[in-house]
Amino acid sequence: MHALQAFSGFSGDNDMKPTVIGIGAQKCASSWVHSVLGVHPQVGVSDPKEVDFFSYYFDRGYQWYERHFSHLSDCPARVDTSPSYFYDPRAPKRAWRYDQDLKVIALLRDPVERAYSNHLHEVIKGHIEPVSFEEGLRNNPTYLEQGRYHTHLRRWIDTFGPEQVLVLLAEEVFADPVRSAARLYEFVGVNTSFVSAVASERRNVSDVARSPGLRRALRSGGDFMRRVGLEEQLVRLKSASPVAGLLKINSSDIRSQVAPMKEVTRLRLAEYFAPEVLDLADLLGRRSLPWPTWESAVSELAQTPVAS
Repeated sequence: MHALQAFSGFSGDNDMKPTVIGIGAQKCASSWVHSVLGVHPQVGVSDPKEVDFFSYYFDRGYQWYERHFSHLSDCPARVDTSPSYFYDPRAPKRAWRYDQDLKVIALLRDPVERAYSNHLHEVIKGHIEPVSFEEGLRNNPTYLEQGRYHTHLRRWIDTFGPEQVLVLLAEEVFADPVRSAARLYEFVGVNTSFVSAVASERRNVSDVARSPGLRRALRSGGDFMRRVGLEEQLVRLKSASPVAGLLKINSSDIRSQVAPMKEVTRLRLAEYFAPEVLDLADLLGRRSLPWPTWESAVSELAQTPVAS
């Protein structure tokens, strides 16, 4: 037995432990996972959404971590969705030593599009000025690091085993959200016949508020409805007039402030990610991936001369 394996479950009451962790990657629909699981009557989600224990706050200990699930003792499945886990090299072993039976959910999207979305996110959050993507890329190495999907996902699969890791692709999720939600429920081990409008709701649109105060007020109301179990009603309310009109009027697409990615940048990034994308397909046992970056990688591979 591994020296640290003897301490598995040492933290105490299993009813206060998560059973599932969503590991990201960032800007790959992790909010969709959190919402779709959170609305299921047999699933409870952490408060707040991103606990970041196995990455940023591991030194706070298991009891601190489990307090985020103390209100979920009646839920068969308890979920922590923290995208920071995906590319932190320490996180897989930390999570395994905590509980070897954890189920792991990863969502991925075209890594070039993910990098650009990452930049928009940083601008929206006010971490940087609305500079070009190319300038942001020079400033922030995590735009590339988080897109090294094979490298990071391999650690999780090697640690927990493929049967405990579910990998979804954001493009396929949004093409058929109801079917994707059913796959998620089956993996987590809850009723797969449950269907919610939340699955088809668009989340985390890349926009900024014209009136930050109005947005804070609206989100405060939305957060209250979620806390009292009214997320289904919240989805309908947001799509109905006059709330839908108010949300639209108060929204400004961040792309109006940030220039689109240059084509030469897109080509360079596709070339950079090509080995990772090809290796990822092998890791997942897939013959293709629904990404322009995949098509570029296959095309580049086909043009590579075979050594004699």
